[in-house]
Amino acid sequence: MKMPLPFVLCALFALHEQAGAASAATIQDFVRSKLGLSRYQEADVVLNGSGTTGQYLVYARDSTWCGATGGCTLFILTSSGGNWHVLSRMTLVHLPVRVLPHLSKGWHDLEVSYSGKLPDGRPALVTSHIRFDGARYPLNPSVPPAEPVERPEGQIVLAPDSPIQTSAPQH
Repeated sequence: MKMPLPFVLCALFALHEQAGAASAATIQDFVRSKLGLSRYQEADVVLNGSGTTGQYLVYARDSTWCGATGGCTLFILTSSGGNWHVLSRMTLVHLPVRVLPHLSKGWHDLEVSYSGKLPDGRPALVTSHIRFDGARYPLNPSVPPAEPVERPEGQIVLAPDSPIQTSAPQH
């Protein structure tokens, strides 16, 4: 029996939407139960150059993960076998977070900002170029191997005005 093309397309679209909703619920469950976050910003990104798995950037907004002026923690999550895990954790991060087209060890480079100082000693937000080392991204954007950037140029994936997700953390 032949199915009309519009019916097949609608069925495929519905299955894709269900899969997207399931993975979104899974990431939210992971953020609540494993990271214990009740306030965060998130971006669904593809960082690995092959595009075979998805990643999530999760920017903590809970006071536990943020300093008074030192920014907050950025978690880089990836899925493996249908389960999410923390690939990297980066402290001191201020938004925005940018993804660059350049790859290091098969993963996209990032640009993140942190509270730093200008060459004359005045405080300022400084942007760093962050590279994947084959296993993870660096923990701290203010020290090598991170490199200061004069003119940020990546695609912004997390911005200060990105929606803040809220949920009750599970302990």
